[in-house]
Amino acid sequence: MCLWESLPAFLVGVVIFGAVGVGTLDAISRVREHGLSANATITKVVEQDIQIPNSYDNGWHTAVTVSFTDTSGGLVRAAYTDRARAGGKKAGQTIQIVYDPAKPTSISPVSTDPRWVDAFFMGWGVVVCLGASVYRAYRAWRSRDEYSDGD
Repeated sequence: MCLWESLPAFLVGVVIFGAVGVGTLDAISRVREHGLSANATITKVVEQDIQIPNSYDNGWHTAVTVSFTDTSGGLVRAAYTDRARAGGKKAGQTIQIVYDPAKPTSISPVSTDPRWVDAFFMGWGVVVCLGASVYRAYRAWRSRDEYSDGD
């Protein structure tokens, strides 16, 4: 396979990782800048130990589903995923959350937003794919020079 043929795949990776990372950072910043605090009742906690070979996403994941009343008086049901054990969280407990009033299902716990981990790894995905693209382009360019017949 020609080295140039794999270059588009790496560039697509840059675009995908970049778009997901930027979207995640935008959601985090909207919640932090414009977010409103609310008391939410935990309705469901799902704790899983995920083990995928060669994956950054291994370890404990806890999905916490909550319900709360937003500023318009509507009942909102939303969830967030934390990359840790449940830490005693269980259905029926009340916790503090921060939510985006423009999109009330975008929530995070009052403490650190767990989506920072996703944004961090999406950034690394961009760096790796971009580096691989540059490397493949360099190798293809060098092999073109090595195998040219001097014309």
